[in-house]
Amino acid sequence: MADNILPIRRLTLYKHGVGYVERAGILPATEAELPLVFRQSEVNDALKSLLVLDEQGGQVRGIHYETPGGNFPDENRLNLSTDHSLLDLLAALRGRAVRLKLGEGTAERDYTGRLIGVEVEPSRPLNRSLLTLLEEIPGQKSNVIVLPLAELRSLFLLEDRAEQDLTYLLDSSRSDEAHRTVTIQLDSNQAGHNLLVSYLVPCPTWRVSYRVLAEIKTPEPATPGQIEDVSGELLLQGWGLFDNRLEEDLENVEVRLVAGQPISFVYDLTTSRIPARPVVADEARIAPGPIMFDEALSDVESTFYNGPVPPPPAAPMMAGMAMRAASVSPSRKQMAQSQPVVAKGSDLGELFQYDVTTPVTVKRGESALVPILNQNLPYRHELLYSSQKMPRHPVANLRFKNETGLVLERGPVTVIEDNQYRGEALIAFTPVGSELFLAFAVELGLQVSEETSSLIETSGIQLDGSLLYFNQITTLKTVYQIENKLAAPRVVTIEQPVRTGYELSPDTLAPVEKTAEFYRWKVPCQPRRNTVFSVQERMFNWRTEQVLQQNYQVLSQYLQKNWLTPASLARLKEVLDEQSQIQQNLQEISRLESERGELYRRQEQLRQNMATLATTGAEAELRRRVFEQLAHSEDRLNGIDQRTAQLKNENQQRQIRLDQMLVNLK
Repeated sequence: MADNILPIRRLTLYKHGVGYVERAGILPATEAELPLVFRQSEVNDALKSLLVLDEQGGQVRGIHYETPGGNFPDENRLNLSTDHSLLDLLAALRGRAVRLKLGEGTAERDYTGRLIGVEVEPSRPLNRSLLTLLEEIPGQKSNVIVLPLAELRSLFLLEDRAEQDLTYLLDSSRSDEAHRTVTIQLDSNQAGHNLLVSYLVPCPTWRVSYRVLAEIKTPEPATPGQIEDVSGELLLQGWGLFDNRLEEDLENVEVRLVAGQPISFVYDLTTSRIPARPVVADEARIAPGPIMFDEALSDVESTFYNGPVPPPPAAPMMAGMAMRAASVSPSRKQMAQSQPVVAKGSDLGELFQYDVTTPVTVKRGESALVPILNQNLPYRHELLYSSQKMPRHPVANLRFKNETGLVLERGPVTVIEDNQYRGEALIAFTPVGSELFLAFAVELGLQVSEETSSLIETSGIQLDGSLLYFNQITTLKTVYQIENKLAAPRVVTIEQPVRTGYELSPDTLAPVEKTAEFYRWKVPCQPRRNTVFSVQERMFNWRTEQVLQQNYQVLSQYLQKNWLTPASLARLKEVLDEQSQIQQNLQEISRLESERGELYRRQEQLRQNMATLATTGAEAELRRRVFEQLAHSEDRLNGIDQRTAQLKNENQQRQIRLDQMLVNLK
């Protein structure tokens, strides 16, 4: 693989896996071509982004690159496999003029002609296969001769096209096929070329890691009612890490690291494609026959915390931390002086760029860490409890704002506080001015339990037409019990999610912070004690019931609770009485209908009995008595019909009256 002529002057690395390479240098006047060598996997990105500028005014005449072999299988007749290349070559040369040399020494024979083919013996293809050749001897008739493939020693190609095809095949399938050369054609008559060349190539994403060196300041005496925070100043250091995956060393190269997420994709430009087209045959005209159409088809001792209390003596260190001792560890000031920042930041709209101001040298296949951030910032040390993030125990946090002037990329951070290793955390992508919470250790000396209960109460009723609207209050009460097993007091920040539709009850302590997603309260916890803190939230909603589904006894209870006035209760009683009378009438109609059916069945039985009785003698008297029973039942049926009609008419009038009463209910 040839070395690239122009050196790399600048390399810009992005988080989404590409690098923007910028080369610059002088090309002598004797050179009219600039070859650039790429890995095969880099060619597509290079081709879609390649920019060339000659600062001496020269022009780019063109850009050429190698097409991968096999892109044109239909046009390159020679297509050789790796295990039977000789047989494949002979088969591909069918019809072409060749000269064959068979045998050795005195038995050597030459044959010239057009290759017909090869007869392959599958069991021993190189020993028992046969060649057939159309031998052409001037002045004589052509002969088809059969030759043993095992004796073939040389094969001469007599046609230029066959030689060109074979040469192209070997060039495109050489062992260096993992690399491709893109050649830039320049003015041949130009007196030298001062070139700037840039392009994109796939590169490993650059990473960032952070170190935090924090020092707790001595707290001042607290005033009564004040909750003391443990705070101090920290040094935030950032290191950018990148890899040199390029095929050359980087010597004094300017490096830029870009944060953000631009849109990027791979587009296959190296593969040539011929789209498929329909094959249209010549039309044959035939005399039409009969035309027919088909028919269409259809289709815990506890301390209760409810507000500020005088704080206990402030402890200079948090739970779980070793007592400060003599240390040989460097101070925050020493560390800040020992690591000068070699990067500056610049805002690029949707992106943010770290410019490494000192040129970087990285050997091929090596990686480098460069300091990009070294900033002192004030911070607070908090114990933060959130059941969603760490149940049972609060988490120690360093809390500060990103006032570095730089966008912080996502990366791991090692926390050193008062010259002691405390733990590790993760910095998320953080714009300038945003707040960070570095959760670096779990405080096992404090244990938190929480229990939530709900209560639904009705506060009043509103009457509107046929509906009763019940004003309900749903109260959620969350009780936190914080057991401090330590010998020193602590302040725990309770974080609770904001629930949609709920608000904090007036008797709940106001939170010290509220975001769109969380409330936060600071709760002092005495040593060796259990502190109880509660939060109440409430939600107002309405429940509806039909007036006609009520009963007078329940409505009377609403009157006792002053949810209804006596006048409203009286109107509701009239409605319920009217509804009750309608129901009584319906029940009577149902009884009458049942009686009618029983009478019909009785009449049918009497008629059958009468049909079997004679009209004379003793049976005649029985016949007369049956007839009287039929007449009596018929009279009762008439009475049932009249009463049923009366009840239905009465219910119709009562329903009209009931509907009007419901409309007027307020």
